[in-house]
Amino acid sequence: MVFSRSQAKNICIVHDVPVPIIIAPGNVPEPEYKQKTYHIVLSIDVGNTTTDCIITGTNLETGITYLINRNVRLMKDIPKPESGEEIFGQTLDGHILSKKAVEVLVKDIIYKTISECSLDLNKELDFAVHSTGIVAEWESPDHINNYLGSITKGCLDAGIPMAKMRPVMTKSSLPEDDRKFSMLDKVQYTGSVAGVIPATGLSGEDLIANDMEGDLSLAGIKQAAVNTPIDFRNPCVSIDMGTILDGRITENVPKDRKDPYARTIGCFIGLGGAIADTLVKGTGQVDKKYGTAQEFLGDDVKTGFFSKKESGLCKDYSNKIHNLIQVEMVPHHRKKFGQVPIDPQIAENEKIAIIGVDCGEDFSHYHELQEIGREIYESKGLKNFTEVIDRVCAQLSLRMIDVAHKEGLLHENSVLGFSGRAIMSGRKPEYVLEGIIQRNLYPDPYDRLIFVSSALPRGASVMARCMGSLGNPKRPIGGNRGEGCILGRRKAFNA
Repeated sequence: MVFSRSQAKNICIVHDVPVPIIIAPGNVPEPEYKQKTYHIVLSIDVGNTTTDCIITGTNLETGITYLINRNVRLMKDIPKPESGEEIFGQTLDGHILSKKAVEVLVKDIIYKTISECSLDLNKELDFAVHSTGIVAEWESPDHINNYLGSITKGCLDAGIPMAKMRPVMTKSSLPEDDRKFSMLDKVQYTGSVAGVIPATGLSGEDLIANDMEGDLSLAGIKQAAVNTPIDFRNPCVSIDMGTILDGRITENVPKDRKDPYARTIGCFIGLGGAIADTLVKGTGQVDKKYGTAQEFLGDDVKTGFFSKKESGLCKDYSNKIHNLIQVEMVPHHRKKFGQVPIDPQIAENEKIAIIGVDCGEDFSHYHELQEIGREIYESKGLKNFTEVIDRVCAQLSLRMIDVAHKEGLLHENSVLGFSGRAIMSGRKPEYVLEGIIQRNLYPDPYDRLIFVSSALPRGASVMARCMGSLGNPKRPIGGNRGEGCILGRRKAFNA
């Protein structure tokens, strides 16, 4: 089915929106959060390719989240460990990280980000969340906790009070202007985020090395949909294609269940943007070890409403690449898939399906992928190379949806959300939509599909507000699609 530009509906793509500026007395422009009640959250994510520090603010009257400031640092620019330094692990590309380097990186990027927007950490910042997607050498919970501890140290060194990294326990512990929006005196915080009990919340232990990122990204997509026509509530599927993949599948909450929270029934793990990065490294136009698709191809979203049919040449190369890639249910004997450590026993005990993406076994086909990238670029040029990248990434997402569908994890009411640099650029959103239409999964695919920038920091903001029960009943993100706010059911459950 092909739509022309005039016939097609709009693909729902949510970009970052800067915080509104208002004119204060004396004709002085200042951000809206200086005058209205905002919940401001700082998110620091130490990733395989970049470290992002993003400050968002949510207007508690409207429930809409805005970007206040952000900074990005390339991990390849982080100093290598000096002799005798404690080593924590390495990025997916093999860049060795020391405890000191991580602490300094976090401190410097946070300090720069808060200084540029003149944010008062004591009076205006409500919460700080830190996470990481670096999983290359994590082999035990202690290793993960030690690494996260170094990120916490960097936060403290940047001046973030420890109290801003801990959940509030009572309504009275919230800032005075936030209290009138809080329901913490009526409902307890049970650990659910955006109406979903995380996979870790089911077992009490980490199922996947980058568990938290998947939960936050899902919550972030839910938040972004609040101001769109898409009702992105349970049951839902989220796929976040950063360098390392994360994602979640949630259930349709039964109406007769006492608690109104959805369970996590599936997770996505493995290789995401790393596949596109490896193809680009073969071109010779970026660093052969640390180069990325983003720095070579950019991150602008383009759309042609399916007017461009996939050429035979691009299809052949796309098929050749996908023949090297596995998208499958992760076998229970595997403790690592796509270089991501997992605990298969927890998955089995909690009946959580794990869908993994790999290229060979733990990226063993890396060099074959790189060689294909070289061949396409040198013999077919940039235009065809770019098209192949877009088709490969879109098809990768569709293959994950196919596996979820085959395994019975998609509900007839499921909605699909995508985020991450490997799906939020070029014509990838268009090609994903095209594939969903071809699969005839839903009566109106446009009503079931959303693409979101910065899902993880958005999710950090959601998590912080969930801890203080700072939801907005008029713009709910918990509960099932098409249903009302679950506040009443939460009150009954907590009674």
